Amino acid sequence: MTTLSMCTLYFKRARLSIAAALPLIATLILCAAMTACTTVSGTGRKQFNVYSPSQENAMGAQAYEEEMKNAKIISSGSVFDRVQKVGARIATAAKQRHPEIANTMVWKWTVIDDPKMVNAWMLPGGYGAVYTGLVNFVQSDDELAIVMGHEAAHAIARHGGERMTQGAAAQIGATAAGVATDSEAIAQGAAMGLQAGILLPYSRKQESEADELGLFIAAQAGYDPRSAISLWRRMQSQGGAKIEFLSTHPSEGTRIELLQQQMPQAYAIYKRTRVDGTATDAKDFANTKPPASK
Repeated sequence: MTTLSMCTLYFKRARLSIAAALPLIATLILCAAMTACTTVSGTGRKQFNVYSPSQENAMGAQAYEEEMKNAKIISSGSVFDRVQKVGARIATAAKQRHPEIANTMVWKWTVIDDPKMVNAWMLPGGYGAVYTGLVNFVQSDDELAIVMGHEAAHAIARHGGERMTQGAAAQIGATAAGVATDSEAIAQGAAMGLQAGILLPYSRKQESEADELGLFIAAQAGYDPRSAISLWRRMQSQGGAKIEFLSTHPSEGTRIELLQQQMPQAYAIYKRTRVDGTATDAKDFANTKPPASK
């Protein structure tokens, strides 16, 4: 059990006075901040994460096994081959751009047969899944690579461990508010305030970060990054506008605007990769060198 989990149980079971509780919380936060600050590969953003990559990978493997228990898995055929081909190139590009973290990941892409689910995901450690609904929705391998690159970027940026850390810290803060005031209602209200004011906005930042990193990964894998714009515009036309303030994802309009800002750099990576001889199959692509950065 982690230190944060132990602290959460402690505050649930104990009734401490304000004088006793708040200095302890401040000390825990200070100690954690001094020892758990890491840097996101590719963006340089500082993140608060109490988990190590090996711990994240182990939790990712466990969560993956749970997800697969009731999943209808496809292990052969044209859809399976297509996902594996794109996934192999995404993995190679990720290792080229982010070797320190990407080389610790298993890079497993499972195809799940669910035509109604337009989605994909990747857990810490590189345990990913693509639903047939997404494969049916995209209009090219370029669009498929954009989504798979985005999901891979979540694992590269270690968003899973960061989110678990944030959740535990928020729970400590909400519990402490209830302890300090001896009020369960205040604790619940504080938890709701933390969710809307801290956790959800931070999640939107993570999504935008995954968009950026994933766009560059897909471009280096030899897929046209411009397809990201058409993909999200089509999703926007089908899904309608979102209330961004209470959403864990940025609105499609915001997402497109940010992607357009990053497109010149992504397209330059794509053009250099193609000039360097990126092949159309994953085996040949794995032997190419990453384009020189400018």
